[in-house]
This record gives sequence, structure tokens and C-alpha cells, in this order.
Amino acid sequence: MARLERIIERLELKEFQLRTLLDVSKAINNNVGREELLRLFERIAHDELGITRLSLYERTDHWDRILSYGHDARDAAIDAEQLFGTFTDIQTINAEIEGRLGAFDVAVPVYHRDKPLAFLLIGDIDEEEQRMSPVVKHLNFIQTLANLVAVALENQRMAGRQLQQELDRRDLVLAAQMQQQLIPAELPRTDRIEAAAWYQPHRLIGGDYYDLLPLGEERYLACVADVSGKGVAAALLMSNFQAQVRAALPHTNDLDRLIRHLNERVFASARGERFITFFAGLIDLRASTLRFANAGHNDPLLHDGARIIPLHDGSIALGMMPNLPFLRIGEMPLPKEGTLLCYTDGLVEQEDAHGHAFEDEPLIRALSGFSGAGPDGLISALKAAFEAHRAAEPYLDDIAVLCCRFR
Repeated sequence: MARLERIIERLELKEFQLRTLLDVSKAINNNVGREELLRLFERIAHDELGITRLSLYERTDHWDRILSYGHDARDAAIDAEQLFGTFTDIQTINAEIEGRLGAFDVAVPVYHRDKPLAFLLIGDIDEEEQRMSPVVKHLNFIQTLANLVAVALENQRMAGRQLQQELDRRDLVLAAQMQQQLIPAELPRTDRIEAAAWYQPHRLIGGDYYDLLPLGEERYLACVADVSGKGVAAALLMSNFQAQVRAALPHTNDLDRLIRHLNERVFASARGERFITFFAGLIDLRASTLRFANAGHNDPLLHDGARIIPLHDGSIALGMMPNLPFLRIGEMPLPKEGTLLCYTDGLVEQEDAHGHAFEDEPLIRALSGFSGAGPDGLISALKAAFEAHRAAEPYLDDIAVLCCRFR
């Protein structure tokens, strides 16, 4: 009879364990929240298994106690990182550390694919009760249950992380689409001026800018700019800068005032942590003049049919200081059949497989050989030379190129 009772008891225990695992699995499959899952684990441990003291620690980028009951705050200062290294498998609490963990009897580390996920401390309060300890009786099942819950919590974190990454990716795609709308879809083409451009962002969103803005009376403002750094913050600063440039168009007659105003706005927006290199060329086709300011940017190149002239006069990059220490406005005649080539440093700093930069020489050759082909032809030749140089190497930075041809 006693043997039959033991068999029945074991069968009932197995039935209980299977039913419990089924309940936990259903909760996980139903994607219940972490708090509900932890409450279910606590109810099973305390009410069903009779575990009267418990602390569960979770490992993310550090250890956090996420569930605790049945004891005072004596373990509040437990170093779970150190303990996890001490207990590499299920282990009873020995006398060596029972001063710190006297409230507990057993330590259960939880791994998943050799990665530490959780650390469980359990014990009994009713030590004098004449029965088998529930910790001992259900130890293997407790370990299985802890593994199941810890892995489920880890999967929830990973799913949440993946969801956030997808939301971030969608935000970047939306930002890229919005930024693309700020890039001019068409550039002026008249019997006096025609322009073409090439824009290649390093990532989804870029920090380069170009434009050719009509000012009326056959006047135009040619712009090219590059913000320091990369990523969303750089792109937002450049988008703000584009808006500032357009808002300041009524003041373009005074190029000195325009550059100083833009410097103040960039410094106020970036608080000196980022800066923008900027070239502004005021093209007056009636007067056949070009007035320009180069604020720390790569020198645009002006081809007059015989010479290639770098446009260097200007100042330091915008936003480095609240006030520009100097500013020189350049001015020169606008050559008939001349070509202006503006670009950002992503073009000339691109390296090939041997670490050699593209540099300025291919730009000079393209200007000398293809200016007569117009802006589209010149940019096509320049892109072909650039891609032959880059080959299979990744783009190192954003690229913006603006080419203007005057008649």
C-alpha cells in the first residue's frame, strides 16, 4: 500500500509539473507582460511549491533584482556578478558565505547558450517543520521553471529591442525622405546659366547641402555646405541651416552680413559642438561679377577657359565661434563660357583599396577636358573617374557636387 501511495504521489507530482509548465508556456505564447509573468512565477513558487524565501536577479547590461519575497533586506547589497561566478551550477549555500546569504539555502544560476541570464536564490523559513524541504523536493523543477521564465524575459527584451530598431529605421527612412525633399529636384537652366548636381549620402541621411537659388534680375546664390560629424544630429543641424539660408535670402545683397548672420545662427543651434563649412557665391549675370565667401570649405574651382582659379577668400567655418574673427569677401569678373565647380570633402577624401585619396587632380582634369560638355557632361565624367577610383570600397562620407556653367 505504501508503494502504491508513493507511485500515486509521484504521478500527481508529474501531473502538477506538466500542468504548471503548460500554464507558463501558454502565458509566454500569449505574450503576457513581464510583470504578469513574474507574478505567475511567484505564485507557483510560493503557493504551489511552498518556497517561502526567494530572490530573482536578471542580467541585462548589469544585474537587477526583479523579484523578491519572504525575507528582510539583508541581501540588498548582494553582488550578483560575484555570486554568479561563485555558483556555476545549482549549489547549496555553505557556511563560507552564509553570513551574507543566511536567508537562503540554494543558489540557482541560469544560463542560455552559455550566456548568463538570471540568478535565483531560494530557501525555507519553516526549518523545524518535520517534512522534506520543498527546495530539495522540487529543485530540478524550479531550475527548469526559472530557465523558462528567464529565457522568456530575454526574448521579450530582444523583441522589444528589435521593434525599437525597426521604429528607428523607419524614422531614419522618413527623415531621409524629408531631407531628400530639401535637395533641389531641379536647378536653373536658362540661356545664361545652367546647372547640374550630384548628391550621394554616406548613410540614409546626410550632412551635405547644395543649392542654386534664384534671386531675381539674373542673380543667383550658389551654395554648398558640409556639417562636421555624421548621423541624425548632423543632418538635423544641416536641415536647420538650409532653412536659415533660405530665410536670409532678402539680405544676400550684403554677403558680409549674410555670412555673419549664419555664423551666429549655427553657433546658437550647435552651441559650439559642431560647425559647418560653407561656400556662398553671389552670381550677377547682368554685371558679370562673382562675389563669394568661403567659410572653411574646400575651395570651389572656377574655370575661365584658360585657367582654373580656386576660390579661397572668406573666413573660418561657421559656428566655431560666436563671432567670426575675420571675413574677406572675394570678388572677380564672371567669365563668359566659364564653369564653377563646388564640392564637399567626401569627394576628394574618398580612398581606394590602397588608401590613396581621390584628391583635387581628377577635378582639375575633368574641368579642363569636359567643361565644354556642360554641367551634366562634366559631372558624368567626374563620377566615372570617382567610381573607378573607389572601385569596391565603401563611401567614406557624404558627397555633394554643384556645377554651374555661364554663358
